[in-house]
Amino acid sequence: MKKVLIAGLITSIFSAHAAQDLQFLHWWTSEGEVNSVQVIKQELVMNGFNVLSVPVEGGGGKIAKSILQARAIAGNPPDVAQLEGPSIKSWAALGFLHNINDAAQQHSWDENLFKVAREIHRYNGEYVAVPVTLHRLNWMWVNHDVLERYQLAIPETWEQVIEVFSQLQERGVAPLAIGNEPWQIVQLFENIAFGLGGAQYYKKAYIELDAEALSSQTTLEALHLFRQISSLVLPYLTKQTWDSATRQLLEGSRAFQITGDWVAGDLMALNGHFPEKIGCYPTPAHEPGFIYNMDSLVLFKSPHLKAEVANQVAKSVSTPELISAFNKQKGSVPPYHNASLSGFSSCAIDAYQDFQLAEKQGNLVPSMIDSMAVSPVIEKAAANELFRFFNDPSIKPEDVILHMQSMGASNISL
Repeated sequence: MKKVLIAGLITSIFSAHAAQDLQFLHWWTSEGEVNSVQVIKQELVMNGFNVLSVPVEGGGGKIAKSILQARAIAGNPPDVAQLEGPSIKSWAALGFLHNINDAAQQHSWDENLFKVAREIHRYNGEYVAVPVTLHRLNWMWVNHDVLERYQLAIPETWEQVIEVFSQLQERGVAPLAIGNEPWQIVQLFENIAFGLGGAQYYKKAYIELDAEALSSQTTLEALHLFRQISSLVLPYLTKQTWDSATRQLLEGSRAFQITGDWVAGDLMALNGHFPEKIGCYPTPAHEPGFIYNMDSLVLFKSPHLKAEVANQVAKSVSTPELISAFNKQKGSVPPYHNASLSGFSSCAIDAYQDFQLAEKQGNLVPSMIDSMAVSPVIEKAAANELFRFFNDPSIKPEDVILHMQSMGASNISL
C-alpha cells in the first residue's frame, strides 16, 4: 500500500511539472526558415514548453491562413500562429487574441520597436502580437559568375534589366529565378511600380487604389515593362516555389532573383554561409526606398492557453537574443532600434541602414501582395488581375487598370 501511495505521489509531482503542449502553426518550410523555427522551438523547450510544430507549405502563407481561419471558426485554434500585417488587428477585433502587454513591458517595445512595428502589433492600445522580423522585398539577387561569364553589367534601370535579360536569353540562359505563383509574380510587379513611381505614387495607386494614380502614365509604363519581362520568362516558367528558384540562382542556372531577403536565409542554409558569388542590390528605382513586410506571432485564446501562459510564451520568444538569432537564420533584420547586427550578412546590414533612411525620408511602403497593406479581398483580387495579365498576352493594360479602379471604388476594408 505504501509503495502504491509513493508511486502515485511521484506520478502527480511529474504531472504537475509536465511541459505544456503548444501547437505552433506557420508557413516557414524552406531550408533557412526551418533553421529559424528551430531557434524558437529550442527557446520554448528551455522554458518548459513542448512545441508541436504545424508547418504548412505554400510561400506567402495562403494555405496556412485558410487553415487557421477554419480552425478558429471551429473553436480549435492553434496556440501560437504566424500572422502578418492588418490581419493581426482583424483577429484582435474579433476577440481571438491574448494581449501580451506584460511581454511588451518587459522588453520595452514602446521605446525599442520601430514606429511601424508598434502600429502593426497593437490594437486599441494593447499589444496583441510579437514582432519577429523586418523583411526587405525590393532586393535584386544576382549570380555574379553568370554575368561575368557573358560580360554583362549589373543593370541599374528597369530598361537595362530588360536588355540584360534579353542578352542572357539569346545565349540560352534563363535570366530570372521565379515560380509562376501569384504572390511571386505580383511581387515582381510591385518592384517595377515602386521603382518607376516612387513611394508616394505606390501608396496612392496600390494601397489607396486612387483612380487618377492608377490611370497615370506611370502605371501604363509599369505594366508595359511587366509584360516585356513576362514575354522573356514565360517560355521556361513553371509553378515552382520561391526556394526552388533560389536553388537555381545558387547553382547558376538562373542569373537573377527579384524577391525578399528570405533568399539570404536559404542561401546561407544551402551553402553554409552567404555565397561570395551572389550579390544583393536594391531593385532599380528613380528614388531610394524600402518595401517591407513583417512576420509576427499571435497567441490564441482558448481553455488550453490562459493569459498568464500566453505572456510567458511571448516573453520567451521576444528576447533580444532570440530575435537576433532568428533573423540571422532567416535573412531578415530585427524590427528594433539599435539592434546588434553582429554576425549578420552584409545584405542584412545594408537593409537595416536603408530602412532607417527610408523611415526618415518617408519612403517606406508596405507590400500590397504580402499581406501588409490592403484587405485580403482586395489583395486577392489585385493579385488575380496582375497574375492573369502576366500570363495572358491578350489582356490589355487598360483592362487591368479599369478593374483595379473598380476595386478602389468598392471601398472594401475587411
